[in-house]
Amino acid sequence: MDALIPDLVPEARFVLTYQQRNITRDISKYLLSLSYTDFLTGQADSLDIELEDTEGKWRDAWYPGHGDTLKLSIGWEGKPLRVVGSFEIDEVELNCPPSTISIRALGAGIQTALRTTEHKAYENTTLDAVAKQIATRQGLELIGRIEPIKLDRLTQQESDLTFLRNLAGEYDYAFKVTGKRMVFHAISSLAKGVPVANILLTDLSGVRLRDQITIVPKAIEVKHKDPAKKQLIAYTMVNGETVAVPSSSSKATTSADTKKQRKRSASAEVAKAKAKADLAKSNRERTTGSWTSMGRPDLFSGNIITLAAAGKLGGNYMITASRHRASRSGYTVDQEVCRISAPSINLTMTNAEPDLALSTYGIQHEVVA
Repeated sequence: MDALIPDLVPEARFVLTYQQRNITRDISKYLLSLSYTDFLTGQADSLDIELEDTEGKWRDAWYPGHGDTLKLSIGWEGKPLRVVGSFEIDEVELNCPPSTISIRALGAGIQTALRTTEHKAYENTTLDAVAKQIATRQGLELIGRIEPIKLDRLTQQESDLTFLRNLAGEYDYAFKVTGKRMVFHAISSLAKGVPVANILLTDLSGVRLRDQITIVPKAIEVKHKDPAKKQLIAYTMVNGETVAVPSSSSKATTSADTKKQRKRSASAEVAKAKAKADLAKSNRERTTGSWTSMGRPDLFSGNIITLAAAGKLGGNYMITASRHRASRSGYTVDQEVCRISAPSINLTMTNAEPDLALSTYGIQHEVVA
């Protein structure tokens, strides 16, 4: 389906394949909307397709099979399209009247045993080794840069999906499964990426930006028990960086609070890594928001956008979730964002392509003719 966009804006285009067969032309007659939702971490990407079904074909002869695969590419007419991923059909819903069929497919497919509860122990290992072991067990390709943080002992009594999601959260990594790839990538590395676009505040709709200070503590206190000395040792990590603009009078960028982690760590290295991750997350959560922009295929989670003409709320923002929606009225992208750097006189405006190594998965940079 080609969605027409007004004046000087290229036509949106997508290609959809079903079981490796291009069905774009066949499906266009019935398509009401197509939405691809992409998350930075913690949730599987999803593809939602709504089809008109007054003829009854989609609920009968053309009924899609559970577990069958869909592959989506999106972009603009006359330019290479970006392959956003492969999905497995999880749910089909009929709504009548009017007669429509909705299809939902998941990036973390239903054909992999990621949701099976496992009971395992990992001893004298590292964070990257645990991720590699689980990726191998599930037959997935591991994508990302993982620090070799030494782990004394880990006990798993949940599914691989839940276990890795929780582990990633503790050390501030992006984690999700998409197709045959498992991403486990430091969010701090993604934050160093080159902005893929600069956008004016006036070019956006539905803007919501919130800047708060209470959630950014001045310091994080963590504890671990030294087995040799048999002592409980506390470490305090003071916030040495911030993405916030200082308040106009007090110049404050953090609260006066010290956040104390209740859970004790097995080693000093682990304690410090968790404290560093906690501070990084707190800094990113200070200025957050959402907005809607004209559709473009590089607005994916993990990529950076420069927001201009927004005063002290401008700066570089990381996309934490995006929803690409193509319909008969056009192509738009809803984005959830967090600020990673505030405005400065040295802020460079760019439309450069992102560093492939730093973008989440790299799969959104695969192109098709």
